[in-house]
Amino acid sequence: MGLTMREEWNMRERFGSCLSILAAFLAFFTTWPAAGADSELTISNTAMRKMLMDQLYTDHGKYHLLRGSRCQFAYLDSPAVNISRGRVSLRTHLTGLLGMEGTNGCVGSPESMDLTVSGRPYFSGEYIGLTDIRVDQVSNELYRIVLQNFLDLALPRALEINLRQGLEQLISDQRSSYEVTVSRLVVTNLTAEDNRIHANVSFALSAR
Repeated sequence: MGLTMREEWNMRERFGSCLSILAAFLAFFTTWPAAGADSELTISNTAMRKMLMDQLYTDHGKYHLLRGSRCQFAYLDSPAVNISRGRVSLRTHLTGLLGMEGTNGCVGSPESMDLTVSGRPYFSGEYIGLTDIRVDQVSNELYRIVLQNFLDLALPRALEINLRQGLEQLISDQRSSYEVTVSRLVVTNLTAEDNRIHANVSFALSAR
C-alpha cells in the first residue's frame, strides 16, 4: 500500500530536519578529513529541541496526547531539553482533562502540570536515537497511560537520526556528479553531558 501525500510530506519533513541537524553539527562536512579518520559528532540540547518542535509540537507549539472530547483531552507544550549524566531529559508542560460529560458540563477538574521524561542515547547499526525512555516526574499518575504512546513511539521516532543515510545525502548534494555511499560506519565514545550528545565517528566512502 503506497504512502498518502500527507505521509510522504511528513517523511520528507522529518528527514529534512535530521539533515539540518547533521549539517550543523558534523565537523567533517566542513573540514573533509580522510575517509576512515575519526571525526566528531556533537548534537546540542537546542538542536534536539528544534527537532521536537519540527516533528511533534507542530500545532501552534502543542503536541496532542488525547483528542477525545471537550471533557477528555490532553496536550503538551513548552518543551525544554537538558542533557546530563548520560541521559537526555525533556521537561514539558501538560494541560488536560480526564472527565466525562455531565448535565451541567464536564465532570472533572482540568489539570495543568510540568512533567519530565528522559532517555539514554544509543547507536545501533546506522541509527542514533534514544532508548530506556521513562517518565521521571508527573504529579498525576493517571496521565502515565495517556503518555504511553508518546514514550513508545512519538518521542523516539522524532529524535532518531539515520546517520548513514544523512551522510550519503549530504555528501552527494555537495558532489553531485557521482553517487557516494558510506561502506563502513563506526560510532564510539557516545556521551551525554554538558547539554551535548558527543561521539567519535569513523567512516569509509565509496563512489560510483
